[in-house]
Amino acid sequence: MIPSTPDSAISVEVARRRLGRSQAEIATALGITQGHYSKVVKGRVPLSPALEGRMKEWLEEGMQPLIVDSSAHRMRELAVSIRMQCTELMHIAERVLGP
Repeated sequence: MIPSTPDSAISVEVARRRLGRSQAEIATALGITQGHYSKVVKGRVPLSPALEGRMKEWLEEGMQPLIVDSSAHRMRELAVSIRMQCTELMHIAERVLGP
């Protein structure tokens, strides 16, 4: 069964479109990948409580990036990239080595 899209994810997506921002920009502000953001707003994956909290915070803070300086922004970008690479590495290892 496909999970439904929570109200906070719908609100963030509506705000994103109104602001003319890309999914990648919002995903970076939320500390996730664009692909995961897309799946959440389409209801294809469940929304974690932590991400829901960050979405609500983003909405309450006036829909601004949650990152205030360039160093913090770069750290968040690197964390997202590392998370994606670790996930890819785990998938490759599982195919090669088995479950």
